[in-house]
Amino acid sequence: GSIFGIGLHEGSNETPFSRSGRSLKAAGYALYSSSTEFVLSFGEETVGFTLDRERSCFIKSRNSISCPERGTFYSLNDGREPDWPKGLQRWIYDAKRGLTPSGTIYSSRYVCSLVADFHRTLLVGGWAGNPRPHLRLLYEAAPLAFLAEAAGGYGSDGEQNILDIVPSGLHGRVCVFLGSRKDIEDMEDYGDIQQCSKKYEF
Repeated sequence: GSIFGIGLHEGSNETPFSRSGRSLKAAGYALYSSSTEFVLSFGEETVGFTLDRERSCFIKSRNSISCPERGTFYSLNDGREPDWPKGLQRWIYDAKRGLTPSGTIYSSRYVCSLVADFHRTLLVGGWAGNPRPHLRLLYEAAPLAFLAEAAGGYGSDGEQNILDIVPSGLHGRVCVFLGSRKDIEDMEDYGDIQQCSKKYEF
């Protein structure tokens, strides 16, 4: 998939990308699969379009996407579980057994494609993310958090709203959890869900 965010150019030419995701005016992504979908938001709502190959145009197919407050899926690389911080390990352990505050028994769904995992999460709920500071804030995490919030969802780095984070540089990276607001807030309450043992500096 492809992700983008659009914001006003403010400040000096030396620091054109120095404002948080709150400054975004629009964001979207394209998902390439059995069908090609284009999801877009100008901040008020999140809408979806599907490519009509015969007519060579996009048709509005999702009038107003609403991310459920809770879901039944989490999406991250379970193969890295031994390296996760203790709070995240506890949440996953509890989630599989229906022991989180929601009482829901969660299942894992992981494609290892950020756009695909986020798209499913936006539609059916739960959360998708990466506890490592791996995803780029400016052109991956913030645009998707913008879309999630416009759909009633939430984007967090594990401690704070992604849209409130001021970039440290053009390619600065953050931990990311995107999707159902209440699921992510419950996980934040567990504490220690950021895997920050490895830093990415650019």
